[in-house]
Amino acid sequence: VQSSFAMKGKKNWRLSKTLGRQIEVRPIEADDVKYAWAAYRKGELSAMGFVEGLEAPQFKDAFEAYVLLNARAAWTISAQTRNGFVPIGFVLGDWAPQGAFMMIVGISWFPWASRRNIVEGTVAFFNSIRKEINCMGFASREHKRIYDVCCMHGIMNRVGTSLRTGQPIAVYEVR
Repeated sequence: VQSSFAMKGKKNWRLSKTLGRQIEVRPIEADDVKYAWAAYRKGELSAMGFVEGLEAPQFKDAFEAYVLLNARAAWTISAQTRNGFVPIGFVLGDWAPQGAFMMIVGISWFPWASRRNIVEGTVAFFNSIRKEINCMGFASREHKRIYDVCCMHGIMNRVGTSLRTGQPIAVYEVR
């Protein structure tokens, strides 16, 4: 199975090249909910457990509750798209027991984010977060490739595999 992040002929990744375009990583703000709403309306946030048919005010309340209950940190990633410089996704993190490191508990990309936006946004996020806090990510088979791309950039290492969930989960940490 070929990952959607496979890039033909790309063997040597350069951090300066991947981060050459403008990418912004910042804490999530109330104004970002409208972009999550747009993604929800296109069915892209179903994995987060939102019921179908919510109106905008109901979704706003449910989204804010979800972030507050499931994450101790939340970031918005913005990049240049066909619609201008807009949020393309968000990242949720939670502290591991005893606050030793931050675990990435979810990354959601909006439907208007291109593959290039996703690669650049992921690399930019992990490159910026590694300068501030220790961080770990866990990837199932379908999400493993994007973490491997971060490893190819030298900003992340694969540290093992967990089998506790019944399926192999790759474990990564930022460098």
